[in-house]
Amino acid sequence: MAAHTQGGGMAQLTARRTFQELIEQQGAALFRQSGTQKPVKRNTVLYSPGEPATTVYWIARGEVKVCRNSPDGRELTLDFLAAGEVFGELEAILQTARESQAVARTDLVVHAMERAALYAAIQADPRLGLWLAQRLSVRQARMTSRLEALVFKSAHGKVAQVLLSLAQAHGRPTPDGTLIDYPITHQEIGNLIATTRETVSYAFMAFRQRGLIATRQRRTIVRDLRGLGELAMA
Repeated sequence: MAAHTQGGGMAQLTARRTFQELIEQQGAALFRQSGTQKPVKRNTVLYSPGEPATTVYWIARGEVKVCRNSPDGRELTLDFLAAGEVFGELEAILQTARESQAVARTDLVVHAMERAALYAAIQADPRLGLWLAQRLSVRQARMTSRLEALVFKSAHGKVAQVLLSLAQAHGRPTPDGTLIDYPITHQEIGNLIATTRETVSYAFMAFRQRGLIATRQRRTIVRDLRGLGELAMA
């Protein structure tokens, strides 16, 4: 009976994965076929606060930074988005003006689709609506986690959490630990957690002294994931 239950569970998991992969393929195909492909140079602003939100973007290659600027010129990074992710959709769906700024963090290729075309595609195949809702949910979960960190964690705890997230997303095992194979500056980390570059640098110094991390050729190696995880809870 247990074997039968386990087999049924594996079959359901496989079915869910297959369905999820199909949705992902259809979402990508939608933007490739119906969107307008645009090569974008690094540091190009794709949209800014106050602009009409009529377009949704899908990233084929490269990275996008979504951020906001305070009246005194300080930047708060809301998210880094990579290939396969969608952005600009929430404001387009709500038919409001842009509230944030989207900037090409690297050279990239995006596929842009007008809101009316997206609505028509979802009406023709409701599974695309599910795909879009999933993209929104994943990003919302990331934002909620970051907001909790901003409110409840110490400065060192915030930096530790960013490093853990990067290790999970971009980590590569090496003899010395988990290499975060992702270029990110102390300023960019500070912009993610609403603190200064100097505070991030002090945190890195403290982590190195405790043997939690090492830095080599502008990359970070996490030598003690458990210790860094404990610090991320502080």
